[in-house]
Amino acid sequence: MERRKFLQIGAGTAGAMLIPVFGNAIAADELMSAMPASAKKALADTALNAATKAGASYCDVRIGRYLNQFIITRDLNVENISNTESSGVGVRVIANGAYGFASTNDMSPDGIANAARQAVAIAKANAKLQTEPVRLAPVKGVGEVAWA
Repeated sequence: MERRKFLQIGAGTAGAMLIPVFGNAIAADELMSAMPASAKKALADTALNAATKAGASYCDVRIGRYLNQFIITRDLNVENISNTESSGVGVRVIANGAYGFASTNDMSPDGIANAARQAVAIAKANAKLQTEPVRLAPVKGVGEVAWA
């Protein structure tokens, strides 16, 4: 085997092995499937309840799902297509007048509750160093909202 061909095959194999690092492989038909709103609400409620119990006076939760498609080509030919998905939850809180943030890719109720508690612990640690408490501008709530 020629050195050049060996390097091409080796580089292509190494690149293909790295793809799972960027998320979980999924079938193409799953790319457009959305998480049900009720599941998102349950995840958010888990974080909100855990943060409140830990001492947060404010909490917001962001649930993210990230889809990637990798197209591997060589010499103008498509060699492989790989679809990956990753997801996570970010929890931002105010506790003792300071911000705290934590995130996790563990989408279980325990994983999300742990992230919320960690965000509160970080906020409380930040409060010891902060000279002035964070105050949010008063804004009227919009209640339950359904996004299309």
